[in-house]
Amino acid sequence: MKITRFVAIVLLTFSSVGCSSYLTSSENVSKTKKTYEKVLVLGRSKDNTTRLKFENQVVEQLKANGVNAIASFTIDGTKDLSRKFSESEVHDVKKKLVSEGFDGAIITNLVNSEEYTDVIPGNSSTTYIPARYGRFGRYYAYYPVTTWAPDQLKTGIKYVLESSLYNIKTDDGDNLQWVGRFELKDPTSLERTSSNYAKELVGALLKQSIATN
Repeated sequence: MKITRFVAIVLLTFSSVGCSSYLTSSENVSKTKKTYEKVLVLGRSKDNTTRLKFENQVVEQLKANGVNAIASFTIDGTKDLSRKFSESEVHDVKKKLVSEGFDGAIITNLVNSEEYTDVIPGNSSTTYIPARYGRFGRYYAYYPVTTWAPDQLKTGIKYVLESSLYNIKTDDGDNLQWVGRFELKDPTSLERTSSNYAKELVGALLKQSIATN
């Protein structure tokens, strides 16, 4: 199923959950905000169409906010993500990226997927039925009828994704700057899911970690 492969991106939404947020937790690891000259956007997915769509959406959101960004599928060295890379290969890729002016990288990965069950609480409602027992009083002539709706169970698949921002220009130990966790329940539209995930991701980054000129 195409949307399932999309979630397997590294990527991804408001499509299935209305206006609720996908972001469940985030941390500005570096404790600072900084500007970036050029940011690589990388989403891991076995489906190239999904990957391209997601990366382009994030790039578009970043550029709209004054951040120079490039999709990884357009860069030699990061085009093919279908295989594992050795540490030396990763080092070479990083070196090449830095030489091309990149100083930041946003990477999104699928952490896990699992079934979920939500309990939707039932409710009660009361109506007043006219009885017409003489003329004793206005309210005496009505009696309440209350109905109860039972709790309902909703089940589906929940996808947990993680997006991270790295400062790839520094070699001083860990270069993780920011990390956020996102949860998607039963995404139904690749286009809307990708677009809204990108908006929320970039919004969180600009608020907590990326400064703009």
